[in-house]
Amino acid sequence: MANYYTTSSLVGVDFNTVGSTQLFAVGTKANGSSGTEWVYCRAGGTITAFKACIVNGTFTVAMASAGDVLGSVTAGRIGIPQVAFTSGDWGWVPVNGLLYVMMTASVTLAVSGVPMAIGASGVSTGMMIQSSASGTVQGITPVAFGSGGQTATATAMQCICSWPRIGTPHF
Repeated sequence: MANYYTTSSLVGVDFNTVGSTQLFAVGTKANGSSGTEWVYCRAGGTITAFKACIVNGTFTVAMASAGDVLGSVTAGRIGIPQVAFTSGDWGWVPVNGLLYVMMTASVTLAVSGVPMAIGASGVSTGMMIQSSASGTVQGITPVAFGSGGQTATATAMQCICSWPRIGTPHF
């Protein structure tokens, strides 16, 4: 997986590390390598790397489920943490750019026209799936390297993540 680095002028930014000590004001933004945009957050629970999360208005991050993108889009902004957090950890969560995203089932190239969704029942919380079923998440495009896709049940693959989608909050 990629090690991201800051392209902002903030001193002490480390996107690849989380900790129990708050080092920045919550909601601080920083730009990073691979066109990424990051926000400083606190974990409201255990966070798995590469899985979809929701960053709320108080910059608390929690794992996302299909319900988080259905109906009410005011729950928060989607982020894809590139490192794991334990509950209460402070760290940086990317909300835009070229990121690794945990996928399940078969994923093909974006030109196939099949949208991404946060997996529903039977799929681990925060996993993305290529499906036209409910819970479509606009703004995630798989990037193929080598082959035309993957078929493993859990693979972190690079995706271009562009937010906010229409109707979602942004900060």
